[in-house]
Amino acid sequence: MLRGPDLWFADALDVGLAEPLELAAVAQALAGLPMLPTDCYLAVNVSPATACSPALAGLLAGTDLRRLVLEITEQQATADVATLLVMLAPLRAAGLRLAIDDAGVGYSGLQKILELRPDIIKLDRFFVTGIDADPSRRALAAALADFAGVMGAELVAEGVETEAELAAIALLGFAKVQGWLLGRPMTLAALAEGQ
Repeated sequence: MLRGPDLWFADALDVGLAEPLELAAVAQALAGLPMLPTDCYLAVNVSPATACSPALAGLLAGTDLRRLVLEITEQQATADVATLLVMLAPLRAAGLRLAIDDAGVGYSGLQKILELRPDIIKLDRFFVTGIDADPSRRALAAALADFAGVMGAELVAEGVETEAELAAIALLGFAKVQGWLLGRPMTLAALAEGQ
């Protein structure tokens, strides 16, 4: 059985190698950016600690940041939101968009969303799974959709795996979704080839 990326990154965190692994993953993803059509963007996930690293800013130098979304993951707490904002400010001014990944779980509370003012809020699949049959999940997603609209942030539903979930999400006004119903994970080369 293959190990998923979550396990690799969790193990790297446990042994103090999270930042080097994340930076290597970002570098690999950036190397593939020229393969994508110019109207596409690339989203890369990093922890709050890596987002605060000067090494990340160095890695992004020379990249058209308008084509990049930095997704802040929620597996670890953001120790210092003020530092994160300072480190990201010049990148955001150059066009980098910021996303909060897995909103609603981990350390992605509403306070963090308010403080970071992301361009994109990604509703975790925990809240999407079974949303078609669960009024509480629908109510929460609707409230988050309203909140995102007031903030001027895009809202993405993660983990859409059934037609019924997709229909429920669409009724709530989500313009963007991701999940296995719409496409399986694939290599960047396969995506660029239109596979």
